[in-house]
Amino acid sequence: MVFIAGHRGGRNLWPENSLTGFRNLCREGVDAVEFDVHQSTDGGLVVIHDPLLDRTTFETGPVGARSLRQLTATRLRDAGDECIPTLDEVLDVYSETTLELHIEIKTDALGNPYSGLEARLIDHIKRRGLERRAVITCFVPGVIETIRRLWPEARVLVSLDRRSAEMMGGIEPALAQLAAIPGCIVAVEKSLLGLALPLALEMLGSERLGAWVTNEPEDIAYWLAQPVRQITTDRPDLAVSIRRRLETMPARP
Repeated sequence: MVFIAGHRGGRNLWPENSLTGFRNLCREGVDAVEFDVHQSTDGGLVVIHDPLLDRTTFETGPVGARSLRQLTATRLRDAGDECIPTLDEVLDVYSETTLELHIEIKTDALGNPYSGLEARLIDHIKRRGLERRAVITCFVPGVIETIRRLWPEARVLVSLDRRSAEMMGGIEPALAQLAAIPGCIVAVEKSLLGLALPLALEMLGSERLGAWVTNEPEDIAYWLAQPVRQITTDRPDLAVSIRRRLETMPARP
């Protein structure tokens, strides 16, 4: 069975990275939730995708230039009175579920890793006993290497798209570099993976490979039928419905 992860809590159904979206996702029958973590000036961890506040809140400027108190008082767009949630608030939503938690470490507005974020995130995970359910993700292999240095047993995932593959010398050397990280899952942007699927399967195997972001019914059905570990989607409702339909179809002779 191909895992289904709700991207940013299911951003095409509810405000992305909102507590409303995270709570609603619990009822959709998915296997995992994906969300993003930034760090405040005083070391707090908050869940928001962009390094700037402009797109998803009523404020502007870098996330990393504000204190935790300021960020948690910043209202989200299209989410009523909801403000940017803390990592702890999101983990509270999922503490009693069995969902995998795909926690993406983001970089700041200048593309720099946040100082100390990795250690703080690991502390949050371990204090809650979520070691088996947490999968720490990032586009930056160096961040994942830091995670593994601090916590050798950590479950990790690196995301890959054309831009990040270019920065690593192309798709084949990128896959080779990531394949060398023991147990690392590689989630590849769907159009890139469509071109490189045989190579990716050869270098990683199906259990270490994922596709993102699959949202249209035909895309979802296609990738659910491929030999990959997981798909990430903004339409978890469609993905779960399509997977159920596929599972009830008779096998071809």
